[in-house]
Amino acid sequence: MKYTICTVGDSIHTSPMPQNYDNSDIKNVLSKADVRLFNLECVLSDAPAFGSSFCGGTWITAKKETLDDLLDFGFNGCSFANNHTMDYSYDGLFSTLKIVKEKGLPISGAGKDLEEASDYALIDTPNGKCALISICSTFNDAARAGNASSTVAGRPGLNPLRFSTVYDITPEHMRSLKEISEGTQIDGRRNLSRAGGYTPQVPDGMFGFGDYLFRESNTEGKVSYPNEQDTQRTVDTIKKALLECDYVVVNIHSHEIKGSTDDEPDDFMVEFAHKCVDAGASLIIGTGTHQLKPIEIYKGKPIFYSVGNFIFQPDTELFCMPADLGEKYGYPADATPREWMDIRSDYGKRGLHCDPVNSRSLMPFITYEDKNVTEIKCYLLKLDMKTFVPNIADREEQKIIFDYLCDRCKEQNTQLELFDGYIIITEKKS
Repeated sequence: MKYTICTVGDSIHTSPMPQNYDNSDIKNVLSKADVRLFNLECVLSDAPAFGSSFCGGTWITAKKETLDDLLDFGFNGCSFANNHTMDYSYDGLFSTLKIVKEKGLPISGAGKDLEEASDYALIDTPNGKCALISICSTFNDAARAGNASSTVAGRPGLNPLRFSTVYDITPEHMRSLKEISEGTQIDGRRNLSRAGGYTPQVPDGMFGFGDYLFRESNTEGKVSYPNEQDTQRTVDTIKKALLECDYVVVNIHSHEIKGSTDDEPDDFMVEFAHKCVDAGASLIIGTGTHQLKPIEIYKGKPIFYSVGNFIFQPDTELFCMPADLGEKYGYPADATPREWMDIRSDYGKRGLHCDPVNSRSLMPFITYEDKNVTEIKCYLLKLDMKTFVPNIADREEQKIIFDYLCDRCKEQNTQLELFDGYIIITEKKS
């Protein structure tokens, strides 16, 4: 039996849909899939909640009616573990979960404690059951959900994917770093705390400098590793889901990058994605950075390291904003949220919205038969640069997206072929 999964990327929808907007082309594609997923990257609330002392870049909230616009596309599941999940603390979290669940939409990635946040959402369709697991690597530690103990209740928050990074430097640079550390006493308080047993010791063979770990090497660079506990928890959830479900989708929200551009996944994300497939995951969807990343076929299963944006309106019609934003940037205290956003973007002249690369995205449509992938088709989307709502890309934009992906998939095990409106992806033949 055939089974199809269609997914899109980040949905930050804070403004009403344009009156002349026609979603029929996208809606028609989605209607042909059994499972139809999106990443909800904003808090939903009827009234302003208090803002956290941190945010995912901007404190983003939208009125609950915006969810109706998303549901009109035909989605039947969403992920909610991302860097904006806790922008409005526990009130914002519980408001969002309540609004989504009242609509009967399965949601994964956040909850009243870690057990709930890391559990899968069940999407039951006539052709089979699919599990959705949502996890995030980009977050303030206070946003991380926690388990209950024998004496304390669990902590609400998001499903975390922590990671460690080690920087390799030459012996000469290591000597200089140690001299700087000794001269500035940057680690004075940490070293005192370590001596008292309150702060973990630096791993053998490494040197701690502030929050960073360094080790000597003939070749300079960095390497990152996923947290073993968070990885094992996800692997266990995948295996649990497969007892009930035929397919498992893992959504990884990550802004981390390997180098200095947003189009290459960090090492820990690649390792984590591979371990999810090893555990039985059917599809890995990356969201987070607002531009496309490579596509890999690993053991016959597709890994999209980032599919880009679906709706991208973080600065358009925010009806509330904590005073922290004005304090952070030195904006006038009596300005409105709209005025703050205009100042930050220099009235639309700078920021993510000015770069067309952030307006190009994918809508993967995966077909399975007997749990094996038989076709990987990616519809190509282009967001309007004024309203930031999606449409099927025109021929010129299709070629731009295709060339962009081909360039970034050079080291991946993928072959891309462009058709009218979509790309077919196959595994490279050796």
